[in-house]
Amino acid sequence: MRWIGLVGWVLVWGQDTVWYTVEQVERLFLERNLLLIAQKLRIDAEKALVWQARLWPNPQLTLDQIDIFTRAEGPLPPFLETPRINQIAGNLSQTLLTAGKRLKGVALAEASLRLQEAALAELLRQLRYELRLGVYGLARDQFLISLFVEQAHLLESLAKRYRSLSQSALVPLPEYLRVENLALQVQADLRSVRQRWEEGQHTLRRLLHLEAGSPVVWIDTTGLAAALAQEPPPLDTLLSWVSSRPDVRMAQARREYAVCSWELEKAMAVPNVDALVSYDRLGGYQFPQWGVGFSMALPVFNRNQGRILAARKAAEAAQAEWEAAYLTAQSEVLWAWRNYQVVRSQWEKTDLGLLERYRQAEAAYRENLLAGRVSFLAYVDFFQSYRDLVSKIADLAYAYQAAWNQMAYATGR
Repeated sequence: MRWIGLVGWVLVWGQDTVWYTVEQVERLFLERNLLLIAQKLRIDAEKALVWQARLWPNPQLTLDQIDIFTRAEGPLPPFLETPRINQIAGNLSQTLLTAGKRLKGVALAEASLRLQEAALAELLRQLRYELRLGVYGLARDQFLISLFVEQAHLLESLAKRYRSLSQSALVPLPEYLRVENLALQVQADLRSVRQRWEEGQHTLRRLLHLEAGSPVVWIDTTGLAAALAQEPPPLDTLLSWVSSRPDVRMAQARREYAVCSWELEKAMAVPNVDALVSYDRLGGYQFPQWGVGFSMALPVFNRNQGRILAARKAAEAAQAEWEAAYLTAQSEVLWAWRNYQVVRSQWEKTDLGLLERYRQAEAAYRENLLAGRVSFLAYVDFFQSYRDLVSKIADLAYAYQAAWNQMAYATGR
């Protein structure tokens, strides 16, 4: 059927055409989609934050009491000799994180990283679902375009023949007008399908980030039916995949993030300790004076109660959202599997050879019509039946491909 579509394309549009298989379209999609590239960069940013969370706080050095107005007769003595007349003091402090704040901060950053990774998988699932629907829609529309172009040319030649016969009063005028009306109906169908096809081209250009002046994409459907006809896994296996579905993983990552945030807020209620080393050159009881000490906040009024409560409620909400996402995913898998079984049953019962037999019968009907062996109304009824068959087979093929895509979307595969 590929040559029919190509001939129809050349006859109707005459533009440059690029042939892609479904696998090639998906590969280009993974390489060129800017949304996926942006999400991957966000993951790299989260990895950098995990690295940052592993670092200890920097020590702090303070120098003060520097006496810049010292007056002395004669030159000043060296700094380290007596008598000491230049005052300077300072201290060095290091913050010691308590209650495992550093490790809990690392756990929070890693939970955020898992959330971004699940977001990438979910974005990929959503875009791939849209991409496959667009590709299957293009395959359906190019099939209809090729047949409608062929039908339009047949009716155009038949209308010319009937026009001359009508002018010679060899056929009634109503029969000629009926042929012209039938030709207009096919042209209307062709216009409608082409508009839908153009919309599919827009979707594909957007997902693949193709330039506006790029050649149009024509889908090579060779082997597509055989790939879709593979036996799907049992329903129990499909349901077991729910826990790894990207949106369920996102809900689980949000739950883990909320729990880690709760643990960190509880740890923040424990004050950190600052270890101090001090030096005073002239202000102490001996010259110079060294000392050690520590400082910490006293948790008298603020023990982080509000943040702890808010984090606990957020963790409970995230748990409820994860359960809802899991149950919704299970229901979607069951729905997609049952819908696929219904469509597949009709697909397997459909004799696709009817289309070719209809094509052959239409040619015989047309020949007998021109020879006067069949009535005009019989030919019109048969031709309309042929048009209906073409549309139904194309819609059934699209429904079968969409049902398979929906099951892959529901399971996250």
